[in-house]
Amino acid sequence: MVYRFLDKDETPKPTIAVDYSFGRKAGKSLVKDVVHVWEVGHLSSSLISAAMTGSALTHSPHHVTIMIMLDLSKPEAIWSSLEESLSVIRSAIKMSYDDRIMEEMKDKRTKERRRDTEKGVDPFPMKLCIVGGKYDEFKEFDPVKKGLIGRVLRAAAHALGAGLHFHSSKDSTLVRRTKDLLSYYGFGSQSLKGSCTDYEKPLMILAGSDSFMDIELEMPGRNLNFEGIKQIFTSRFPQGSKEEIKLEDPANHPSFNEPIIDRLRTQREEEISILLNELLEGRTEKIPISDPF
Repeated sequence: MVYRFLDKDETPKPTIAVDYSFGRKAGKSLVKDVVHVWEVGHLSSSLISAAMTGSALTHSPHHVTIMIMLDLSKPEAIWSSLEESLSVIRSAIKMSYDDRIMEEMKDKRTKERRRDTEKGVDPFPMKLCIVGGKYDEFKEFDPVKKGLIGRVLRAAAHALGAGLHFHSSKDSTLVRRTKDLLSYYGFGSQSLKGSCTDYEKPLMILAGSDSFMDIELEMPGRNLNFEGIKQIFTSRFPQGSKEEIKLEDPANHPSFNEPIIDRLRTQREEEISILLNELLEGRTEKIPISDPF
């Protein structure tokens, strides 16, 4: 998605930790507009925080858009992935901004919503778009299954004040549509044309343009909010445990082997472990820990 958006010719490699790119586009003035793109390949509050506050964005969080990529071909992990991502992103926001800025963000997001905001809608602090990937596999699902997953994701996005967009790297039409979407968020391009709410087709709904009434998700006896939507989805598609979907710690990946640093890190971890054990046993005297630097 990112490489095609930025018209890169290289073959993209899997992102282990975080990858930064940028693009330029001629604006109305002689100065070109710049978009900063961070792809976070490991759910880490510190990595996401670094992306949020990177470059000149520290004092302009209103210009940041969060995009969460979900794998539509794996219903058993969709909700777990969404929930875990939201949790880590919320932690990153707290790490990145003070209370005053966070309050300003919340007020701005609330004002962006239409005046008749429905009960159960609690806008996410930052602009948010949920992207459902691998639509080429998802479209082969049973129509009833596709309809339920589509309705639930649509309702979840609406409850968060987010947009929803289905994508496939194997569909030229969707690739072009996704490029337009990224340009819309990255450069503030003209409004995207059209939307799609047909569950037999790839969904495309902009933030603030939907409603629970239009979604028609049946929620008998359940609250019309994010938690109620979760109960509907997980009752039909039980989610795998966190251990099953947990990503590998990028610090342990072979691509990041650094013998000297790894040895010092192991030494420090052993010393910390000894210190913790001594504290648990009730000893309070100081235990010397070497400085690897």
